[in-house]
Amino acid sequence: MKRTSSFPLWFSIVLYWLITLALLGTAITRAGGHFGYPVDDTYIHMAIAKHLVNNGHWGLSAGAFSSSTSSPLWTFLIALDYRWLGVNDWAPLMLNLICGSLVVFVCYSFLKTKLRPLTLLLVLLLVVLFVPLPVLTLSGMEHTLHGLLTLCLVYGATALLSVKEPSRGQIALVLASSALVPITRYEGLFLILTLALLLMSSRRFSLAILVGAAGILPVLAYGLLSLSKGWYLLPNSVLLKGNMPTASMKGAVEFLSHLPDNLASVPHLLMILVACLFVHLWRTQDERSRRRSRTLILAFLTTALLHMQFAATGWFYRYEAYLVLLGLVILGEELGLALAHLEGRAVGVARIDVVLGATLAILMAIPLGVRAGKALRDYPLAVGNIYEQQYQMGMFVKSHYDGKGVAANDIGAISYLSDASVLDLFGLGTMDVAEAKREGWFDERMVSEWVRSHSVEIVMIYSSWFEGNIPDEWTEVGRWRIANNVACAADTVSFYAPTKLQLQDTIDSLRAYSPLLPATITQSGLYIRP
Repeated sequence: MKRTSSFPLWFSIVLYWLITLALLGTAITRAGGHFGYPVDDTYIHMAIAKHLVNNGHWGLSAGAFSSSTSSPLWTFLIALDYRWLGVNDWAPLMLNLICGSLVVFVCYSFLKTKLRPLTLLLVLLLVVLFVPLPVLTLSGMEHTLHGLLTLCLVYGATALLSVKEPSRGQIALVLASSALVPITRYEGLFLILTLALLLMSSRRFSLAILVGAAGILPVLAYGLLSLSKGWYLLPNSVLLKGNMPTASMKGAVEFLSHLPDNLASVPHLLMILVACLFVHLWRTQDERSRRRSRTLILAFLTTALLHMQFAATGWFYRYEAYLVLLGLVILGEELGLALAHLEGRAVGVARIDVVLGATLAILMAIPLGVRAGKALRDYPLAVGNIYEQQYQMGMFVKSHYDGKGVAANDIGAISYLSDASVLDLFGLGTMDVAEAKREGWFDERMVSEWVRSHSVEIVMIYSSWFEGNIPDEWTEVGRWRIANNVACAADTVSFYAPTKLQLQDTIDSLRAYSPLLPATITQSGLYIRP
């Protein structure tokens, strides 16, 4: 039965925009009138896009290639904006507002013929509030686009499996989504694998091969470009932040044993998984409807388990957000159809089902609500954190070390705001460091050699990350400490002069920039002493 009311769509989009703009205003106030993002990774995209437009090089530093982004498509879209409108801070937010609005529209389009208007409105509100879509939008990262493409791919593939002769439009949607999902987030390869297996199990071998090829080819093309420049097949961020087993039986066993702990760390996602399975078994449905539901749930369940095993979660509510979105939409559809079936059942049985459904909804809503509440609360604080730490580091480098060699372990804002030659001691932007970390020979001697060979004039790091690996010839000149930290990996950045010859210059530079720092930053060290 077709439902044509558009009220759920427009109400949800308006609410999404209002919450997003309200949070943005709060964050700007928290950062002293400065607009910014709650994670430094956003500035990595912006730095690469800036250098691509200004210098024709895909990298964190002008004139040098680096495979430092796990979302080449998102970086490219920002570069297109810069090409048309010039380099600006607002591009990631504007792209996200478009993608976020499209997420709500796509959810509405997929569900409007299956759910009653009130149920549909509830599902859309859950998407806006529980993903939570406004915080993803304001992060400036690629996660709204990833969620949008994931929905298109899963529901498009499900439509293919439900008909014997799919139309060209259906096939085109699935293949286009298959090509774009992995190059938006490499976790999309989990979904490609899952859907290819589902297509093969239904004897759609040609479609399975096409979906697999469409998903792999863009990733392979970018990987071959990286290899030709002396980098890895996969981006450094994927290799350094992902979970991969060691090449031994013991390593494989330990790797597999982490899955229960990984699931326990994301109770909101675990509850959606359990709820989807429960509702699928609970509701009465015809064979065609059961087959469709089974396909959706299997796609969600398998992709989620692969993500939990091989990829990271958390980090400002981002990494598993596409799974929360997909799970909420699938569960909303299942619950809506289950409630519709209650109308034809006996009163007593219907009441029992309502009680069971309400209990399930409450249990599911608790971890999702807690997570969403923390995200909405933490976002303004996070913007303030990045403004007080990474943004200030970037402006400091721009003021005193522009065009010179600097070393750091958070390199997004530094690379975007300045034209310094940045040595990334974490490894996202420097290949030598990434190789050393992956092969287990990262040590004090190598750190000293890298700093010397890159002509580094100042080092800015979290000292706690380098215990035992800080060279003896370095002199700690000062520290900046932020309060109420929810976004930065550490609350204190230490500044080092790499040699005695650079000690006085480092002190003078920090003293000169000191009056420009927000009053909320606690400064200490040699440079503030008489």
